[in-house]
Amino acid sequence: MKGNQMNNKPKSTSIRFTLLAVAGLLTSAVSGHAQGAVATISGVAVSGGFDYTILLQDTGSGNLNSFWYGWTSSGNNLPSNPSGATNSLGWNNTVFGNSIEWVNSSGTALTPGHSGTFFFFSTSAPAAITTPPSGESVAYVNGITFTQNLPGDSTPAFSPTLVVPEPSSVALLAVGALGLLASGWRKLRAN
Repeated sequence: MKGNQMNNKPKSTSIRFTLLAVAGLLTSAVSGHAQGAVATISGVAVSGGFDYTILLQDTGSGNLNSFWYGWTSSGNNLPSNPSGATNSLGWNNTVFGNSIEWVNSSGTALTPGHSGTFFFFSTSAPAAITTPPSGESVAYVNGITFTQNLPGDSTPAFSPTLVVPEPSSVALLAVGALGLLASGWRKLRAN
């Protein structure tokens, strides 16, 4: 009987190894189809608030067709109600409490490696709209399903990164504009 137990040990080790290999392959297949997104947000001061632009990039392996800005499974999280939502992909725009739902019903899907642009107005300042949990969002493969981080359905929650022009860029733009103005003035005086 001891001889049979010794012969079974290599078989059980072989079976365990095979099961681990299969589990590893399944895990990589599931994670290979996982959805992902990153975004940046910028705001321009206008009368009564800020006009915001979000640049959403699909970093996953499949198309995205919905984006819920300012929502996670914890609920809506923007500090004020946004308005005037639009986008570059032809998706429907719905303000839903303190969040915005953009859903593709007849527009263009956001394909892996590409970006879409989303716009809205808010009375909240950029610091308020990007301080967690404010601005945390989820993107979806199809319609909005009230999930997050569900492979094949939704991305993990992510927060758009605030983009602010560097002071040196603004200064360079100002110097260039002054140079063009001076050149134009000289030409005008010469005539």
